[in-house]
Amino acid sequence: MIHNIKLFFSVASWALALPVVLLANQLAIPVLRVLQDAALISFASLLMVAMLGLRAQTLIVTIILFGLGFLLLPDIPSLGELREAGAFVLIFACLMPTLALVRATAMTMPSVWRTQKALGALSPEHSASGLQLASHMLGGVMNTGSFALVAASLPDDADERRRRVAAEAALRGMNSSVVWSPFFIGFAVAGAYLPSGFAIGAIGFGVVTAILFYVITAACAAPATARFAFIQSLQPLRPVGLRLAVAIGSVVLVSAITGLTALYAVVLTMPILCLIQMVRRPNTGRAILSHFATLQKQSGDELLIISVSMIIAALAHNSQVLPELATMVFGGTLPVWQMIWVLPVFVWFGSIFGVHPVISSAPLLALFSPHLTVFDAMFIMQGHMIGWSTGTMSSIASLSVITVADQFGLRPAQLAFGRNLMASGGLAIGGGGLWALVYIILT
Repeated sequence: MIHNIKLFFSVASWALALPVVLLANQLAIPVLRVLQDAALISFASLLMVAMLGLRAQTLIVTIILFGLGFLLLPDIPSLGELREAGAFVLIFACLMPTLALVRATAMTMPSVWRTQKALGALSPEHSASGLQLASHMLGGVMNTGSFALVAASLPDDADERRRRVAAEAALRGMNSSVVWSPFFIGFAVAGAYLPSGFAIGAIGFGVVTAILFYVITAACAAPATARFAFIQSLQPLRPVGLRLAVAIGSVVLVSAITGLTALYAVVLTMPILCLIQMVRRPNTGRAILSHFATLQKQSGDELLIISVSMIIAALAHNSQVLPELATMVFGGTLPVWQMIWVLPVFVWFGSIFGVHPVISSAPLLALFSPHLTVFDAMFIMQGHMIGWSTGTMSSIASLSVITVADQFGLRPAQLAFGRNLMASGGLAIGGGGLWALVYIILT
């Protein structure tokens, strides 16, 4: 009974929130305001229903997040503040069902079946580097939308070891694309604080960071006989290559035409592509809807964690607690090279305790940004994006970890505190230190 109620509110929230998030600039229109309120009520109902069947681990994480919110927020939020913060997370009411629909559709595609069969013939270690590279290229444009496509390429009977290796590789791949891709929220966050003109240089630095990270982590994740065998590892993905190219191209095109960020473009584009697939092969429609319903009934824990985390982030962003805390910790202005290093390390360290980068990074940018030149900003931006990448790669409250855990049938703690914790820490400390050293040399 609870599962059916959850499915109803999930679909209702999706349908009501979609026009609201896509037309966010037009919320002055009375009809959209009514839709927004209806979407918030439906979404809140979904979260309350999800609370009735929480796993023990999810309950503990949720309690920790509420405790963090109590420490960060000086006062009990007003109804208006809660309404504004709730509107901020309505995108997730659209994103999670969209990912479920993408995976349900992919499960019916012959090209995906062939990829699953080919991947099943590889050892987990041999497939890791290929999946990491595929997730990186997909994630640079599709963000978390890439996880559903990569997860669907695994065999249905994959054991936990194979799913964990693939999930870790997908996380390393997608989240490391944050360091160069302008399609992430973190890029827009930095743009609100840093002087204009930093983007091209920061993207160039990010490409260097991403290449170094891939070479090092792919070598460490694979056995000696499989190191750098990513070309062989990518062979199983050939059957779905054209479909992936169509999906990426469609998201880029929609983003360019509409001006939507990648996350919003994914939410708009992927359901349309899934609908086209059902029209092309009508006999798959019932199976797709059945898979989708099953996936939605099994979800809820992940959506609750990310929603609570982002609501707290939205409320904290509007308070003065975080800037005051940042000033208290770091005192006056630091040398630029120290800023470059402090940003990623501080954000990564906070993420271990469930602090999302949107909570930790924005106050530091606000503290560090005054009087920066464009040249300085390029390095600060790279430090910020490394921090955002590592903070979402290994945080139990990040959308990436939660989504991958859901898509690969694992527990978020397995991924947040597994082998990727060392990889993300190495990227934060080593990447931040590298660009701090480059800055010192060039100045």
